[in-house]
Amino acid sequence: MRSISVVSVHPRFVASYAEFGALRAAIAAGSLDFRSVDLRDFAIDKHASVDDAPYGGGDGMVMRPDVLANAISGQIPPNSNHSSLHVISTAPGAKPWTQADALRLSATQKKLVFICGRFAGVDQRFIDLHVDEEFSIGDFVVSGGELPVMAMVDSLVRMLPGALGNPASVRDDSFAEGMEGLLEYPLYTRPAIFEGVKVPDVLLSGDHRAIHKWRRDQALARTRRLRPDLLK
Repeated sequence: MRSISVVSVHPRFVASYAEFGALRAAIAAGSLDFRSVDLRDFAIDKHASVDDAPYGGGDGMVMRPDVLANAISGQIPPNSNHSSLHVISTAPGAKPWTQADALRLSATQKKLVFICGRFAGVDQRFIDLHVDEEFSIGDFVVSGGELPVMAMVDSLVRMLPGALGNPASVRDDSFAEGMEGLLEYPLYTRPAIFEGVKVPDVLLSGDHRAIHKWRRDQALARTRRLRPDLLK
């Protein structure tokens, strides 16, 4: 069973995601232990403060390292220590999250703890001392780490047993090993003719070898058109 905790100042938002899709299925299948953690439960003052003004001045507030460290300590399993955790945070300037990261972290035996940043950012000392990896989901900025974190969590949970109705779906995803790192080929379903456009004849032929070749050719063409960087 994979264990994942998400630390956030909006725990109800995070918890609601587990009611749907792959997370819900993986939890029901017994392959995922998912917890939404309220950062304010680990605050050290009566106001449940989790942030403070930045040293040196500037706009916005900075998430306190001591409160975050307390939250991390609270995720350590019984009879274990900090080395049993793999702590992940998000940052706009971090390395991009990839399908390879999702596959790698879905197989780890360590408990995954995701930190959802907020406000102006996170105290650098916490990142240096407690965070194992930082990731970004794109070259843009959002109001908090909840959406990026749940996107990453969803992508890795899809790899777990019971998360998908058809486990083979993971193999044929864009970027997956079964797709040789290419984008997925175009998909078609009923009706056979939609607004005057027919489904490609090869998909109706029953010739599985021809279908396989067509799909690979289409995946290569789509990748060349949309993401030529992947072909390098």
